[in-house]
Amino acid sequence: MSFRLQHFSLLAAGCAVAVLSGCVQQPVAPSLAEQYPDSQQLELPSYQPIANDLYGEQQPDQLEVLRTGRYTLVSTAAQVGQSNLLEQTVQVRIPTRLKATVADGVKHTLDRSGYQLCSDKGKPALETLFSRPLPAAHYELGPMPLHAALQLLGGPSYQLQVEPVKREVCFGLRVATLRQASTNTDAAVLAAPAPAQVSPVPDSPSLGGGQP
Repeated sequence: MSFRLQHFSLLAAGCAVAVLSGCVQQPVAPSLAEQYPDSQQLELPSYQPIANDLYGEQQPDQLEVLRTGRYTLVSTAAQVGQSNLLEQTVQVRIPTRLKATVADGVKHTLDRSGYQLCSDKGKPALETLFSRPLPAAHYELGPMPLHAALQLLGGPSYQLQVEPVKREVCFGLRVATLRQASTNTDAAVLAAPAPAQVSPVPDSPSLGGGQP
């Protein structure tokens, strides 16, 4: 009887631990509807969505072409960089005489792109990134997509993040990448061979014979 009670107690304790561990979860990012509750007010009864939604599912046979010459046909579909602003082609050229920071490079890249840079106030990781001198290799970028240029400016330690409603870009630390880089550095230091010990070379005997 005591064995059954002990077994039941262990089983109950295991279930309790499993329940508690299941309750500890990563915080879920709020959805856009939760971030902007007033967006429901935009759905007015007198307004209806258009039938040919540019951002909806579009069939290939719906694309049209326009004849602009005897042998020239031009597609009337929107370009990729127009429908997805992060895909627009940018070319960055910052005068080398300017002592630009990473924040200056990002702002210059975002100029007239439709996006703006997030604030770094109260974010030490962003303050560190934005205050770094802009590398010489980043004074000229492109032509390339906007998202590629922004990722180059942020570097491998930061991940590009986008807020679609405000059209704002920001950067978040890649924690996993930083941990892996730290682990690789520590392993390389431990695996480095010790410096070789060089023994002193004894003096050669004099060719002139013994003492005078």
